[in-house]
Amino acid sequence: MRSIPRLIILLPLVLGACETSNETIRRWMNPKEAGFDTLPQPEVSGVNTTVEKQATDALATGDIRRAAQFYEQLLGSDKGSEAEKLRWRIGLADVLRRMGENDAALAGYEQILKTSAGNLEAMEGKGLTLMAQGKSTDAGRMFSDIMKKDDKRWRTLNALGILFVTKNMIPEAMAYYTEALKHSADNPSVLNNVGLTQAVDHNYPRAMEALEQASRLAPADERRKQIDLNLAMVMGISGNMEGARDLASKYLEGAALENNLGFYAHLAKDDSLAKTYLNMALSHSPTYYERAWNNLDIISGGTGDSNDNPVMKSND
Repeated sequence: MRSIPRLIILLPLVLGACETSNETIRRWMNPKEAGFDTLPQPEVSGVNTTVEKQATDALATGDIRRAAQFYEQLLGSDKGSEAEKLRWRIGLADVLRRMGENDAALAGYEQILKTSAGNLEAMEGKGLTLMAQGKSTDAGRMFSDIMKKDDKRWRTLNALGILFVTKNMIPEAMAYYTEALKHSADNPSVLNNVGLTQAVDHNYPRAMEALEQASRLAPADERRKQIDLNLAMVMGISGNMEGARDLASKYLEGAALENNLGFYAHLAKDDSLAKTYLNMALSHSPTYYERAWNNLDIISGGTGDSNDNPVMKSND
């Protein structure tokens, strides 16, 4: 019988424990009441830094679309200082340009320049976009304005070199490339353009030497592939079809490989046409390259459809 009172005594304790548990849960559901709002919270700046690093890492590996997603995420968060937001807007415009979305990139740069007039990175990006759109005169004016403010920017010097090539002013182009390399030593983009410019001038040994060096220095990603396909094109134009095949076959196979080789062989027999397409490779003109494949379709009777055209973006 003594066990019964003991149970009666314990029962209120158990019920009390349940009430305490429910009270604790209620407080957990209300952070302010629990006092959690006074605890250190994750720093948004730290999160933004991580996301921005992910964007730059994606760019370093050539994953441009992923980089764009990270910059969009940063700008969509409505967080960050004005300096950070400016940096992210420029980053997004840059990746849009590198993706070939020139209209969107140009709109981005112009919006930045409305509130940050004289920002050299935005000016440079706008100039490069104008050049990609074939607006050489407008691009030249923009680069000239940049040079007045800072004559040591390698992207601007490199771009001016390309513009001189389109005017068939090879010595002037080489002078600008040389200056660009002083401020960005062993830059594969500049070396690529040195090689293509030498090829325009029919100096194929020097052209291949520069392109081979650019390939060695480029990361093992899409950029190296583009440089190597440019090198294969120059080999083909110079008459070294066996070397062109060996190199192009690292990236292409089947119909795509044969299509490129046919294109190279055709250029080898037509100096004027070869020069035209070397200029296109310099200025990174997908529109002209699409036309090239359509022209080749007529010549070879093939499909003329390839996603691996030998083009490289002239500026990162």
